[in-house]
Amino acid sequence: MIQNAGGPFSQEPDPLLTPMGDADGHGPSLDSLPELDTVLVLGGGAMRGMAHIGVLRALDDLGIRVDAIVGTSIGSLIGALYASSMSPAEMGEVLPSLAKDDYFRLNFAKFLSRGIRAPSMYSGETFRKSLERLIPSRNFDELNLPFFCNSVCLETGGPVFFGTRGFRDIPLIQAIYGSCALPGVFEPLSWKGRHFMDGGITDALPLRFAKLLKPRRIIAIDLTVKPSHRVPNYRSHAVSTLFRAFDIVENVIMEHSLHGQVSDEVCLVQPKIRDMDRFDFDRVHELVEAGYREATRAVTSHPMTRGLVRSDLPDGVACPVTAHEYVSLRLDPAACIGCGVCEMTCATGGFEARGDTAVVKKPLNYDCTRDQSCVRACPTGAIRLGNL
Repeated sequence: MIQNAGGPFSQEPDPLLTPMGDADGHGPSLDSLPELDTVLVLGGGAMRGMAHIGVLRALDDLGIRVDAIVGTSIGSLIGALYASSMSPAEMGEVLPSLAKDDYFRLNFAKFLSRGIRAPSMYSGETFRKSLERLIPSRNFDELNLPFFCNSVCLETGGPVFFGTRGFRDIPLIQAIYGSCALPGVFEPLSWKGRHFMDGGITDALPLRFAKLLKPRRIIAIDLTVKPSHRVPNYRSHAVSTLFRAFDIVENVIMEHSLHGQVSDEVCLVQPKIRDMDRFDFDRVHELVEAGYREATRAVTSHPMTRGLVRSDLPDGVACPVTAHEYVSLRLDPAACIGCGVCEMTCATGGFEARGDTAVVKKPLNYDCTRDQSCVRACPTGAIRLGNL
């Protein structure tokens, strides 16, 4: 049972002095893993994570076998299901049928009795019970693939990766809950005297950890691409502020992650779901299909993955004509003030500051990481991106 401070997982009075780890202080190290050819990274994104189902279906149709899975938030849930041998078709039947209330049920009793001291707005116990119904495996050793999911320790502020040495003895359901526990929305996971929350807070696409596994290639699914010019649906109340703050932090962290970690061995898949809300429970089919289309396009065109595609594709599976996608860069010279922030921000050399205005150097930018940092950074709104 997921407990708050003082529950059965609490140990010493000072949790920072309590050593984390397996009962014997050891557990398998990353070096003990077999040589990995392909690691799949499933990013966070709440209900947008249903696109992962389409990605997994595409990988199965293309004959792509993965050797390990790294998941964040909703990616940890879907990654654990896949590592438990649940097929994408089964996920497509089970996950969308879960009503919104299965995940978000207000803690009315706690709010009435404790007010702002209540640990969360929604019941984590309800979510945990949903996880128990969904996931047959109870520990990491029962999974058919090496699996890891990230979380953030509230005491230290540092990341943890459940499934690694020192963090492998935690029950699987607890680990997934800790990776999905949005701050303020669900109670943090309490385990061995410390508290853990959603891994996407600090790393919604943990490429650095995936590279630590030293695979030959990484297939990374990024669900953070958002509309570049739609006014956020922000309302002046606590819940809206919380979610908007989470979006802003996620955007900035993803900017740095993509600029620094997307390299030749990374096949980056970014489904075109930018108009779909993080908590849209009504467009699951669109999300799944978007994930399928983009994964098929990206995997069959990337140099590190196209050689893995089976030659005898199933009937109805066709490789897209578009080999590589671009993002169109446009700049309004009447609005540009020549501040140079776009050149400073773009990691792919898309802009250059010259005199009174900047210029677009790559009108069709095939290297763009789609994090839209240039749009957010422009103080006058002069930049427009297309084909996102």
